[in-house]
Amino acid sequence: MTSMKRAVWARPLLAAVITVAPITVVTPGTGYAAAPPLRTAAVAVAGPATYEEKLAVAVKFGLVDDFALLELADRDFVIEIWKHLKDQPEHAEVRLAAEAAFGALPDEAADACHAFITAGVFAAFDRDVAREQRTADARRERDLARTTAAASIDVVAGPALLDGSDTDFVRLIWERVVEDADWPGVKAAARTALDGDDADRAAFIASGMAAAARQDIENRIAADDARTEAEKAAERARAAKKLAANRIGLPVTDELLDLPDRDFIIEIWNGADAYPEVQAAAITAVRSSDPAVWTAFINTGLHAAKDRDIDNAAQRQEAEDRRLANGVLDRATAAGWKQLAAAARAALAGDAAAVSRFLLTGQYEVAADVTQMVVTNTRVGLLTASGHAYVNEGGLHAPWVHQYANVKQLVLSGNRIGVVTRAGVALVKEGALTAPFVQQRINVKQLALAGNRIGVLLTDGTVTVREGGLTAAWDQQRTGARELVLNGDRIGVVLTGNQAYVKEGTLASNTWVLQHSNVRRLVLASTEDFERIGILRGDNVFQYKDGALNGAFAHTTAGISEVAMTGPRIATLVADGSGTVRSDLGGTIPPHTARIVAGSTRVSLDTGRICYVGGDGLGYCNNGGLGAVFEAYPTPAV
Repeated sequence: MTSMKRAVWARPLLAAVITVAPITVVTPGTGYAAAPPLRTAAVAVAGPATYEEKLAVAVKFGLVDDFALLELADRDFVIEIWKHLKDQPEHAEVRLAAEAAFGALPDEAADACHAFITAGVFAAFDRDVAREQRTADARRERDLARTTAAASIDVVAGPALLDGSDTDFVRLIWERVVEDADWPGVKAAARTALDGDDADRAAFIASGMAAAARQDIENRIAADDARTEAEKAAERARAAKKLAANRIGLPVTDELLDLPDRDFIIEIWNGADAYPEVQAAAITAVRSSDPAVWTAFINTGLHAAKDRDIDNAAQRQEAEDRRLANGVLDRATAAGWKQLAAAARAALAGDAAAVSRFLLTGQYEVAADVTQMVVTNTRVGLLTASGHAYVNEGGLHAPWVHQYANVKQLVLSGNRIGVVTRAGVALVKEGALTAPFVQQRINVKQLALAGNRIGVLLTDGTVTVREGGLTAAWDQQRTGARELVLNGDRIGVVLTGNQAYVKEGTLASNTWVLQHSNVRRLVLASTEDFERIGILRGDNVFQYKDGALNGAFAHTTAGISEVAMTGPRIATLVADGSGTVRSDLGGTIPPHTARIVAGSTRVSLDTGRICYVGGDGLGYCNNGGLGAVFEAYPTPAV
């Protein structure tokens, strides 16, 4: 099985560090050697945070009395802040920022945690506050709209009307008036809203209910034969004032309703600070000396102005929501979080409600991207950008079994499963998916498995391999390495100077054979009939050969960005992430090839399965021949 990847190890909303993980090799029945992540740029370490900088964070979250906390190293300090806040939904942004910092690659964690302590935590806190404020503002506006709508039929909006959804509100209103002969228009409007969509229900609450109530009142007054026209006119005027006051949430009293029209409008002016269109229309009406203008304002002008205020507020809110959603998209794109970026783009392509839902809840519900798929003919492994490793066994869609958290590399070989944590600890288990892990080494950059061999590349460039059980003795192989590959009885390394060497036989053998002096990636594979060595050179030329270690490379392809091999299968990707998987049995190429779509970042092979990470952040696998259909793998729930 082989693996190719550009990996993102931190959540994109809050981090912008993109790492690249090189290709890896798997051979059938032997093993898989995942190449170490390559950093895209050197990072200058800023140094540890000061006591005062940590104190400022502790003060922010009420931990100023925890003196032991302030003495912790940066990463441990961030983890403790995360533990304190992880179950507090009001600090979702801070939690995610902390996870991004302490979950960074080992050689980047120092800078990431320092940046979190000195600046990132405060920026995330401000985003949390802004989100909470936005939620509170939205709730207040929603409650006011429902309260004023209910008041149009003389109903005081209690918790039942305020706490549910718009659908719940409209249904409760309909239930209140369904047998009430005074409100036939409201009943009909509520029924129409219930049978409509979310926009219809929102419009009913904002203005439709008040308009229907106004018409019902007018119809009721007109049908009252017991009153004189003068009495009807007085009742209409009083009802109009009541509805007008209700529209802006002004407390309705007899004193208010008994005011002369012009004085009433002055009260509207004074009480409409939150409604600039209503206030402007009131000012215009007050400045007129024509009673007809005052009446028109009370009867219709205020309502039209309130509708304009609603529309203007909605447009401003949508513009602000789209600005914020574009900010999430920009951060997600910069950090390489494909699913979050796709969710942001989908929301931005929708209406205002879609953007609002994305900001309030949707962005926090997006699953972490799949960053690595590893496959054998009986198992599929999946690693998420949040560091959770899963493996299933049997069919492609067998149940996932969670293996480990905070993982940066996942390895499968036979009945063995290996992980390397972000802290550089290598662990391996064998047997059932639920078997316990056995720690192998610390300070590990890369882990490789093949048959009964376990190899590690340490952070200082040392390569050491053990053969036999999980606790067999270690045998040092090389120093100065940056990549390790195992396959059968062959061991391959790429040194920091880019020279690729391979040896075969026992661990004690020291007969290393130089393959090439400018190698980006080394891959090994084998079948019953041949053993194969492949190299991806620094000039993007891929070469491979079968047979002896000192044989000449017989096959050459230019323009290749990543490569993987297992058995007779060879996967190659070009610069845009597209590529193919084909089978080469000593020069015989069958008619079928598997097509890898553009944007793909990692391919993993076995003789009967192919998996890759797609450009959408999902995993894809097939089972069978090269032409078998690929199926999508969403991120499992933790």
